[in-house]
Amino acid sequence: AGFYASKGHSVTGVDLDPKKVAALNKGLPPVPETGLASYVKKNKKRLSATVDIEKAVSETDVTFIILPTPSKKDGSFSVELITDACKGIGKALKNKKGYHLVSVVSTVMPGDSRESIIPALEKASGKKCGVDFGYCYNPSLIAIGDVLENLEHPDFIFLGEFDTQSGDMLASIYKTIYRDTLPERMSIESVEIAKIALNSYITMKITFANVLGMLAEQIPNAHVDHITTALGKDRRIGSHYLRAGLGYGGPCFPRDNFAFAHMAKKRGIETPLALSTHMVNNTIPDRMSILLKDGAKKLKTKKIGLLGVSYKPKTTITEDSQAYVIAENLIKSGYNVSIFEPLGTEEAKKKLEKKARYATALSQFVKESDVIFVSNKDKEFSDLPKFIKQFKTQKIIIDPWGMFEPNAFGKNVTYRAIGRK
Repeated sequence: AGFYASKGHSVTGVDLDPKKVAALNKGLPPVPETGLASYVKKNKKRLSATVDIEKAVSETDVTFIILPTPSKKDGSFSVELITDACKGIGKALKNKKGYHLVSVVSTVMPGDSRESIIPALEKASGKKCGVDFGYCYNPSLIAIGDVLENLEHPDFIFLGEFDTQSGDMLASIYKTIYRDTLPERMSIESVEIAKIALNSYITMKITFANVLGMLAEQIPNAHVDHITTALGKDRRIGSHYLRAGLGYGGPCFPRDNFAFAHMAKKRGIETPLALSTHMVNNTIPDRMSILLKDGAKKLKTKKIGLLGVSYKPKTTITEDSQAYVIAENLIKSGYNVSIFEPLGTEEAKKKLEKKARYATALSQFVKESDVIFVSNKDKEFSDLPKFIKQFKTQKIIIDPWGMFEPNAFGKNVTYRAIGRK
């Protein structure tokens, strides 16, 4: 909403949470995200919010549905929240004159649009898709913490169209937003497959880089960053996401990988690549936990610190975070775990409660930790050498990302960058 408003559009946000509605109407960001406060503040005149779906639909030209699609036990996604919203959208369409476009941004399974979502809209409105209203499937390619940056500079835009009229309308909106980025127009079903396939492919790329890191760790003088940098220069491969570190996590990659496997199996196609990727990814927290425990034994200490337990920088989300799994593993094994999270530790506290210590500053964290694990590549952690040098006690740093130079910490520190000589 903030991004579209910044491009000159008048945007009405709809939410069932009155606190979020009130926040947006006051010009405040209703959710935490890098740069969002500035977007909302600067474009306050073009932004409003309501809990009334029918009012919002009746007063606008296009409705973007951006609702959760929770994973089911079999790996597929539920569209129940979307079809519930379609009831309110449909009621508004029933009484609205003229053409209206509905565009689903949430990730759904192949077939969900035509089999569930469009029928729900037609039933509630009493109107026909492609005649009285249009429909597109238009998932965003965004990452939490970098959402606005991703929206400003997309590699491309998915546009799955029910018919040409629907696609033309959404494409015309994007022309007002992007000068050079043209939507990839295709059928709804093609985009439904492509969105899940994209994330599944990225998880394979991440895992392959981590396998190279494991291999480089076992061969003297090998350096995984040199290997992946060279491979990434091959145009057939590319450098994005080809870097060894921790495994993937968060609310998108793991579930999309399972969804890809489910999607294929349902249609009689085996996908051992997707499932093997998940299996290898799940071995990484145990391997890292063993290294941390070995380090603690060498120093005869129980004090281990984790720089971040979120699944990536610029967020506090711990969903499927490998760092969080490592924290739990260490706590269960009787270690005293300290955590420093630049954006705050409230989410970690909800899950780990009093089982861990929560540092409010990097200096406090270093003081409390004898063995330090660099969980993610947050820029905030670049000051670690400065604080480490303030202490004369021996410390061990284990860094799966290779963020630092080996000689950055001083003689009393053993620095180990996984897969780097």
